[in-house]
Amino acid sequence: MRLSMQVLQMTSPELEQYLSELSLENPLLEVRPSRYRSEVGEFARFRSRARERDPEDDEPASPGDYLAPVHRRETLAGSLREQSAALSAPEEVLRALDYLIDELDERGYLPQDALPEGAPRAACLSALELLQSLEPAGVGARSLGECLTLQLRRAGVEDPLPYEICEGYLDRLARGQFNHIMRDLGVSRQRLDEARELIASLEPRPSNGFDTDADIQYVFPDVEISVEDGRLSVALAERYMPLCGVDAYYASMASREGLDTETRAYFSEKLRQARWVSDCVTRRRDMLLSCAQLIAETQSAFFLGESPSLVPLTMTEAARRLGVHVSTVSRALRGKYLSCRQGLYPMSHFMAREVVSGGGTGGDLLAAIRALIASEPPDKPLSDQRIAEELSRSGCEVSRRTVAKYRERAMIPPASARRRA
Repeated sequence: MRLSMQVLQMTSPELEQYLSELSLENPLLEVRPSRYRSEVGEFARFRSRARERDPEDDEPASPGDYLAPVHRRETLAGSLREQSAALSAPEEVLRALDYLIDELDERGYLPQDALPEGAPRAACLSALELLQSLEPAGVGARSLGECLTLQLRRAGVEDPLPYEICEGYLDRLARGQFNHIMRDLGVSRQRLDEARELIASLEPRPSNGFDTDADIQYVFPDVEISVEDGRLSVALAERYMPLCGVDAYYASMASREGLDTETRAYFSEKLRQARWVSDCVTRRRDMLLSCAQLIAETQSAFFLGESPSLVPLTMTEAARRLGVHVSTVSRALRGKYLSCRQGLYPMSHFMAREVVSGGGTGGDLLAAIRALIASEPPDKPLSDQRIAEELSRSGCEVSRRTVAKYRERAMIPPASARRRA
């Protein structure tokens, strides 16, 4: 079961590398690389024949001669998983922690609604506390203020002033509104400057220093959805997927007469492993296709071009409709991409929560907020409260806090920073 879950959450390149390495130690496992990798290899061999080489150098060029070197450094997720492996906690807490690590954005922050659905709230909160106790300090924060506050606590800062500034005055600090902060908090300029220097020494992006694969990052589709005669067609992107099976020649050796006990046991063990891995790859393909078909069915209006909006669909609901556990859906969608005529999307993009009564998703809400801000008077920008009121008048009941959350997520500055004379 553990192997099946590991294979399920692998991306196609990760799966191909895993199978390739496993086949080196298991002669019964036959692996056929993806057609894309084969095409790259053929191109590299063509280039190697075409380029000038030293006549005395008999060793042929490898495909790697034509590919830019990739220098691998430690990723933030990898570092966190190494640390979490040494933790002692209930299994459900560790599962929730693994989920939260997957949800971290490129800064090392967690989305406000990142707690896993269906998991006990106590386990989720314990997992969040564990995540925020790991290195680097500030990881797992839901906002810049919380990120800096976590670092202050880790450093053992006792002065309450930096905490108060991080929790409610970062915008004013960034705009240089020192008199307002001093008046509100009743502190001197010297104390404010000391707190400001301390805050400036903190790291606003916990992910800094870790590899983000920014040097070379190719994204290939795992699933393709096309429109044929007004109907949706769903297919796996076979070109980018490796295949594996059991090598018939070596498998036959396991039952040959005359083998000693040790050799027979070796072949039997490798045969069992090869069959298991092959079955896991097949189950991965089936689950990926089932998830894609469910997405196509639910979001058909989007794929057919009838609506730009998505229908609310949570992982919990998807798991219920597929008859599997929600963690299975989460693993199946992790790092997987879907290609359609609208573009290339992470499959998780189509798991949209309902955040507005009547079926509106986060994407719909953000689009409405952007539209209001785009049409606001330059000298009188709309506050979050005004935006919430305007949305309510159009039948979209949301709170000021929800508006602020989506505005910040889209990196739209507050009204005071948008004001132009």
